[in-house]
Amino acid sequence: MSEKIDFKVGHKYENMKGVYEVISISGDFMIIRWENGEQTSTPIDLQRKIIERMQREKEERDIKKIQNEPKKPKHKNKKFTSKHGAEFKGFKESDFKKNVTETNWRSRSCLGGAVTERLYSDRFNFNSWAVYRMPAIHWTDVKHLGRDDIWLQAKFFAQVDENYLYYGFYIERSDNPTDVKNDWNTFISWLEDAKNEPWLNEIVSEHNLGIYDLEEKSFSGTIKSFNEKWKMYNNKIHSEEMLSLSNFLDKLPKKCWLDLHIAKKVNKDEVLIKGEKIADDISALFEILMPLYEASTAHAT
Repeated sequence: MSEKIDFKVGHKYENMKGVYEVISISGDFMIIRWENGEQTSTPIDLQRKIIERMQREKEERDIKKIQNEPKKPKHKNKKFTSKHGAEFKGFKESDFKKNVTETNWRSRSCLGGAVTERLYSDRFNFNSWAVYRMPAIHWTDVKHLGRDDIWLQAKFFAQVDENYLYYGFYIERSDNPTDVKNDWNTFISWLEDAKNEPWLNEIVSEHNLGIYDLEEKSFSGTIKSFNEKWKMYNNKIHSEEMLSLSNFLDKLPKKCWLDLHIAKKVNKDEVLIKGEKIADDISALFEILMPLYEASTAHAT
């Protein structure tokens, strides 16, 4: 989900007129100063809407650019020589933070492209885009990207905080009852099938994955596989076992936005040691979780 813009004094932002600095905040208004010295008092909500609109317009341009790129055939065990991902040599210590200031690991010339080049699919044409103002990358099928709301589509992701890298499958459920939820509803229908949840449980167990809401808006803690069932781990305290993941998700409050991540959580130190090979790990897990993406987007085929 896109990060809510929280204006802070001394921080810089950008509107149609250019980059500006927030000088002071009082109530619903703030004083901003552009780089040419001009300053004005402006409603906070107005500047937030301007930035959000500029973000949407940029995403739409990125979508069109991605969709116009020709699909390159990919084969397992191929040694890629594309410029995409060529600059990625691994994460840096300074990349691990909750903002993207002075980082470039999310670009298609770095991790975004490196994973795309390694990701094999004979059905989908994946590409990446860096999430605006967040230390995260999303990967999705180019054709599917143009359908419905971009935020409500199933996707693969990689995201960092101060201590960990998370990567895996990601799908969102809106808190707005009027929003289209095609991917979410299809995913839930797939999960409710008697043969699919045991498969997912086995995958989560075998690859030591967790199920999270990284935004912690619908639930906190980590759901893990436990004796072929599910169990919630929160601060190392075990909650009651879950017999059904689909039932658990269905009972979560509909008024809360749900960011559902089925992901690997890797300590920063391990990621730094792996260097550029982390791109191999990420693409390999995406391929393992491909049935989730296929199931969630089946309504569009």
